[in-house]
Amino acid sequence: MKKYPLRRRTFVLATAVTISLLAGCATENPTARTPNTAGETVNLVYAYDGLFTAPFGQIASDLQSRTGMSVELQLAGNSYEDSLARLQNDLTAGNPPDITMVGLNQVRMLVDAGAAVPVGKFIDSDDEFDLGQYSQNMLDLTTFDGELYGMPNAVSTLVMYYNADLFTKAGLDPDSPPQTWEDVEKAARAIVDSGAATYGHWSDFESVWSFENFLRSNGGSMMDATEKDITFNDTAGVEVLEYWRRMVESGLMPAFGTDDGREAFFRGDVAMTVDSSAQVANYERTAGFDLRTAMLPIPADGQRQAPGAGNALVITATDPERQQLAWEALKAFVSPAGSTTTTKATGYLPVNAYAAQSNEYLAEFLSSDPTRDAVRKQGASLVRWFSWPGERGPAIAKELQNAIYRAVSGEQRPQDALNQAARAASELLP
Repeated sequence: MKKYPLRRRTFVLATAVTISLLAGCATENPTARTPNTAGETVNLVYAYDGLFTAPFGQIASDLQSRTGMSVELQLAGNSYEDSLARLQNDLTAGNPPDITMVGLNQVRMLVDAGAAVPVGKFIDSDDEFDLGQYSQNMLDLTTFDGELYGMPNAVSTLVMYYNADLFTKAGLDPDSPPQTWEDVEKAARAIVDSGAATYGHWSDFESVWSFENFLRSNGGSMMDATEKDITFNDTAGVEVLEYWRRMVESGLMPAFGTDDGREAFFRGDVAMTVDSSAQVANYERTAGFDLRTAMLPIPADGQRQAPGAGNALVITATDPERQQLAWEALKAFVSPAGSTTTTKATGYLPVNAYAAQSNEYLAEFLSSDPTRDAVRKQGASLVRWFSWPGERGPAIAKELQNAIYRAVSGEQRPQDALNQAARAASELLP
């Protein structure tokens, strides 16, 4: 198994301790042989009904037709926190899922807890599985201390969607979308002043992941390299919130939440929106205008970094035989056929690079769908989605989310809002 050199992590997650008391699942000697899977059933806990139920159902059906193995799909809820909570409850009951979908920013917690099974041992003895089908930056998302834990299943980046019809109406060139924050601001002003739309732009500032994208492309970070000090309240973070607040204050951007922002864009009230690439298929189905995409605009002197959001499929079974069966099922979901099914049904990046390049799978589909061009191009800028040390990551994210809202809505100065969130986060860190 190829090792992937990574910085050695010296901390232990508190949440991981909670799980590790129950887990004990990283068995070092699973069966090396490929089992007879006919008649076997593997359970897979997942989240997001609207995104994954249909493609997962198709992949499971295809797997059963080929091998006789059934995959029991168990919906935990509509967030990765829901599937993580389900895993914790099932570990407590002594009956963990064979495979669990978790957010890419949650894999590290399971690794430190010993609740995620390294998959290298299965890959080494599997002549049918080709690790070379996956790009290095994709594998890096679930690689820790040189070991691959689970597989990325669906990976998204933040992209800009825009209404080309409104660009034309405002006298802008729809073939030359904004590339920088300054470009966005100028285009938004032209759109509003021309009366083409009520607002020029909307960013999904409710999402802390969205903030991280802007922050990192502005040269900032959530914490320092040692992960001892919080840094999201440094100049780079303040500039992100000042930019969003300036857009709102000048009437170029509404202070809408996620659902309202998307609806305003679909109505034609907003000309440009920055949102997850996972929504590409939804945008294509819903937009009744010339929909186009562009890579995430960055500061004029910035360098694009795209934290890869989305999820991984992690083997969480504790029994060695169940782990081997889980691997046989898991690889179907990230195979060329599985990756094709998920990509076509959503807007996620194809995790299987071979599928993306093969006419048998996705190459023709992707080349015929220009709205996915920006998604593919931005895949080259993938970096790991930041995950907070300790068990209080969701609480920290909530503090930061509230601070972002206070700043963008004008309730608090950006620097003060981020300082307040940083103080609260410091108290929540181990």
